[in-house]
Amino acid sequence: MKVYVNDESIDLADASNISQLLKQLETATKGLAVAIGPNIIPSKLWDEYQLKEDDQVLLIRATQGG
Repeated sequence: MKVYVNDESIDLADASNISQLLKQLETATKGLAVAIGPNIIPSKLWDEYQLKEDDQVLLIRATQGG
């Protein structure tokens, strides 16, 4: 299955969830927000949220500074 993460095509196993995607990408989860299309998915649902073919995933990292 193919999904798009920050506009980059990523191949995943079928029936993958957000947690599996982040593990495959070796992405730290602290300070991370995940949106699928226009919807932000709470981190407590990452294990349950099943990704679909051609999903548009946006990863947003919180930063501090000013």
